[in-house]
Amino acid sequence: MKKINVKILSIFVMLVILVSSFVPTSVSAAETIEYSTESNSGTRDVVCNTLDGTSAASYYNNYNYDDLAKLSASALFTELQTLMRNTHTYTSSYDDCHYKANLTDCENNNTDYLSLIYTSYDATQSQWDGWNREHVWPKSLGGDSTTGGGADLHHIRPSDAGVNSSRGNKKYGESGSGATEKYGTNPAVGVLGGTYNSTYFEPLDNVKGDVARICLYVYVRWNTNWGASDITSVFQSVDILLQWCEMDPVDTWEMGRNEVVGKIQGNRNVFIDYPEYAWLLFDREVPNDMVTPSGKAMGTETPGGSTGGGNVTGGSDGGETGTGTVGTVTLSFDSTANRTSFSTTKQVWQQNGITFTNDKNSSTNDVANYSNPVRLYGGSSVTVDYPSMTEIVFACDSSSYATTLGGSIAANSNYTVTTSGNNVTVTFDSPTDSFVISSLTAQVRLDSISVTYN
Repeated sequence: MKKINVKILSIFVMLVILVSSFVPTSVSAAETIEYSTESNSGTRDVVCNTLDGTSAASYYNNYNYDDLAKLSASALFTELQTLMRNTHTYTSSYDDCHYKANLTDCENNNTDYLSLIYTSYDATQSQWDGWNREHVWPKSLGGDSTTGGGADLHHIRPSDAGVNSSRGNKKYGESGSGATEKYGTNPAVGVLGGTYNSTYFEPLDNVKGDVARICLYVYVRWNTNWGASDITSVFQSVDILLQWCEMDPVDTWEMGRNEVVGKIQGNRNVFIDYPEYAWLLFDREVPNDMVTPSGKAMGTETPGGSTGGGNVTGGSDGGETGTGTVGTVTLSFDSTANRTSFSTTKQVWQQNGITFTNDKNSSTNDVANYSNPVRLYGGSSVTVDYPSMTEIVFACDSSSYATTLGGSIAANSNYTVTTSGNNVTVTFDSPTDSFVISSLTAQVRLDSISVTYN
């Protein structure tokens, strides 16, 4: 047997590592994430379509969904309330809602920052950063003040002070065409947090499901106060609540928060794990095309599912994902209305179920203030999320930008990249939920992206 030259082998290994570090990855975050119970390991706006990696299996134990789904609405209410009350072993304080926020509301385990509700702005934990604690179910509408449900970590969320003030004690609902836009003032200065009129506050689309599932939790877990005994005390109607719950599915961040709070308090928000219960609780039929972590809706995960429609073409044979459902959805960068959150280094766009994240480590050349087309600067990391993508077409502002973008995407065995005119097309060998361009080499401008799904 010939003796291996260790020096040559070491050089070869290093080359492999260097080459692989420049290859963009294609991941299915919802399928591969292993949730931490110490800090929130999830990512905002990445759809969670599995309970794998969570503590749900051991938590529900004798509470089988198929059995509970056969109960009457009132009997189901009682069973879910009993579960969440009996497992609620630690009574959190109002101070916990502040000092544990960097664990419950951080993103990707980065405890230096926490995500504010409504604006999705990344703030620091410091009490001098200006954010305050939002009672998603307001005290004046039947919620607790700073004890009980008013100190429940599943309920209280950090919020920009200005947006929190404008929301006040308004019910959640549709604010209408003449609504006032509310932008953050402290600390999320200039970040859109929703719209409101004299009666209703309407959060952005990527928060609507969050508030619906929080209110469902309070309604069942803390159904003792005069107001919390009726979900329409805090929502315009049951129909609006269910519509929001469906259009904004659970993301891995929301699931990650459920894990951390569950570790602290002992109980989980069952409406995050099983959004299907919301429909059964009000004697409604569970939508059969709804994306949920449990998969009990038995949906096709067809799209537009997370936004309730949009520029969707194609059709479905009624099977599960990857068994005949084919179509195309498009995200346009022609209006900041599609931009759901931004800071100086990060912006998130959503339309028709597509989530597009532009993340830059440096604040040089502020990434957030540009649209029509969107600008991506050198060094930016770009992520596109959508269930079961088979192809992405990036429509660039010019052929030169298309060439630059195409050069930043190194094809590998999982997908191919083609550039033609102003378009860059990424075609996957098998459906994927998420695609990442690890770092752009230079500035690029995009008019839109289209996703073909299977």
